[in-house]
Amino acid sequence: MKITDIKIAECKLPLPRPIRLGPVEITTRDFVAVRVETDAGIWGDALGYPRGTALAKSLEKMSSTAIGRDTRDRRAVVDEFLQNFINGRATFTKAASLLDIALWDIASKEIEQPVFRMLGAARTTVPVMVVAGYYLDQRSIEDVGQEVQALVDEGYERIKVMILGNDLDFDLRFVEAMYKIAGPRLCVDAHWAWNSIDEAYYTCRRLDDLGLRFIEDPFGPYRAGQTHRLQSSLRTPTACGEDAPDAVALFELAQNTRILRLDATTCGGISSAIAVTEATGLIGHTVLPHVFMPVHAQLAGAYKAIEAVELIPEASGACPMYELLQRSASICSGALRIDEEPGAGLALDWSKVEKFSVKTYHCR
Repeated sequence: MKITDIKIAECKLPLPRPIRLGPVEITTRDFVAVRVETDAGIWGDALGYPRGTALAKSLEKMSSTAIGRDTRDRRAVVDEFLQNFINGRATFTKAASLLDIALWDIASKEIEQPVFRMLGAARTTVPVMVVAGYYLDQRSIEDVGQEVQALVDEGYERIKVMILGNDLDFDLRFVEAMYKIAGPRLCVDAHWAWNSIDEAYYTCRRLDDLGLRFIEDPFGPYRAGQTHRLQSSLRTPTACGEDAPDAVALFELAQNTRILRLDATTCGGISSAIAVTEATGLIGHTVLPHVFMPVHAQLAGAYKAIEAVELIPEASGACPMYELLQRSASICSGALRIDEEPGAGLALDWSKVEKFSVKTYHCR
């Protein structure tokens, strides 16, 4: 089966109001959608965040070398391209990730099985970690508390909230209030709020006695060493890794991070995510994938090192990913039933992709 066509679309989806995460402000949720078509009439889909990178242009460049290649040679297609761009490897790894996911999607459709069954299914449901408290700077603690209580009532065993990171008094009051509601279900995301270990420790040591599941991303992805040093001063586990540039960087993080935040759409695709998940499981550490639940659920179905998959509820409006997909998630009592449709989970509705597209690329 040969690759005949690759369609790429840059999409901007409106948000109900701006999201502020630490120093980051998001006014639209941006995605890059990819569809790889073949001479057998089977196509593969993938979806990712550009996050300030030239992801669509990188995919366009990569696509020109993929046309005509055999879809079964997915490792060769991806690895040969990256090998030719050693100096720009980090730039192109996100593009390689989406191409790899699309090729896995094709492979699983060809044998009419979902990816998790291709990999040897270990389970058909997986716990969900749900994210609450978006638009925190525009809401009251009581309002977020009602949201968290509803998620507790729905049966979620991991509930993550984000702190401001620049207002210690507020953050302490907020987390303590959420802990009274969620108890040990509660996880906290600092979203790169701090620059120094002392600055991070000043807040984190106040949270250390609560019994949180973890504190995520105290520092930016380029400061993973600081996260390790902070961890040595805390009882609460730290979590990081969602923006690590490749499998090598993730494996290095996994050895020093108790909770690894892996993202298959960033680190090299399903192929890299499999390698890192297996390695992390062997050393007894936990994998909690970052967003993009449909594809990460496929991995979770095969690897129990993945303790849960992450959900940003559609009702929050903070990540309108499902506006671009054919199917919504099936969740009951805080657990996701893994999609049994053949494929890698991210089944795009291309008519919706075109609706939200601001620029398209067509490679033949």
